[in-house]
Amino acid sequence: MSLIAYREPYSIPMNPVNVGIIGLGRMGGFYLNEFQKSDRWAVKTICELCEARHESIAARAPEARIVTDEDEIFNDPEIQVVVLAALADTRLRQIEKAVAAGKHIIAEKPIADTPENEWKAVELVESAPILSAVNLYIRNSWYLNELNECITSGEIGELAIVRICHMTPGLSPGEGHEAEGPAFHDCGMHYVDVARWLAHSEYKTMRAQAVRMWEYKDPWWLQCQGTFENGVVFDITQSHAYGQLSDKQTHNSYMDILGSKGIVRMTHDFKTAVVEVHGVTRTERIERPYGGKNIGTLIDIFADCLEKGTKDNRLPSFRDSAVASEFAWECLKDAWNHDMPVKGTSEELEQIHHRRRTMKDGYGLLHKQTTR
Repeated sequence: MSLIAYREPYSIPMNPVNVGIIGLGRMGGFYLNEFQKSDRWAVKTICELCEARHESIAARAPEARIVTDEDEIFNDPEIQVVVLAALADTRLRQIEKAVAAGKHIIAEKPIADTPENEWKAVELVESAPILSAVNLYIRNSWYLNELNECITSGEIGELAIVRICHMTPGLSPGEGHEAEGPAFHDCGMHYVDVARWLAHSEYKTMRAQAVRMWEYKDPWWLQCQGTFENGVVFDITQSHAYGQLSDKQTHNSYMDILGSKGIVRMTHDFKTAVVEVHGVTRTERIERPYGGKNIGTLIDIFADCLEKGTKDNRLPSFRDSAVASEFAWECLKDAWNHDMPVKGTSEELEQIHHRRRTMKDGYGLLHKQTTR
């Protein structure tokens, strides 16, 4: 762990820290749950535009004030941290307000609606004496840190290849990705970020292939391969077109790390994650709870940094998010330059939408929170 002092060091007494949440949809609800479990945080205000939801939000968070005007959070001198969990096209404006008000920021990804606006957001927070982080949630997972330890310790020799696959029947086209782009940007940028983090290098070359499923305008399966500047090769596959109409849905998620001497790999079922080490001194199977979105870990590290006036490199930065987002867009752009087959029909997509509206349990359902 690396701790770096801020340009203008500060510390906040933890008694507790007052936080305002903007947007209480699926992700905003996850933040609320985790803040309520911790005695280091107090949710003071929640901004939610849909007034019809205020009553149910008040029942969940009777300690919080519910408002429709985000400025009530930015103008409140008692609120020290803001969580930006509304749509991506609102974030740059909110980041500008937070920086102007001197408030620390936890943001959902992407940090803005276009690469240009994301880099504006990076410039804003990097020139301000505030703490900021982005919820690139895999970074705070126990299994990713196990993989990284095997790489950095030399247990698998010289790192050569990073293979990542995440295919689920998650959000289908037209269900909510529009604000954050197609599936490979909205979901796939997590894996773009993870590959870069494990490689400890920047992307150098790339080639992408995609498929347009069900006649939808954007690809819903994409695979990209290429190299990092240090010569490590990567292979990333992401899709939310994995058995959408299967009788019993399943998924395929793994990270497969190859070195010159050994390998380490991870699989999970959204409940339990398994890391298998086949190194030069260790042959080990580690099995622990998956951990979900790891928001509890994120806000705990964030609180440590606020208390100590230092920055922990376990916190994904705005710059990390902008790099991952921009590269994901480049992959989508490259895929359009190659043959992009169309498979499936719009009628099948209608069947998928109907099924997902009536499912009680499934992957990435929007009408209720699930563990997947």
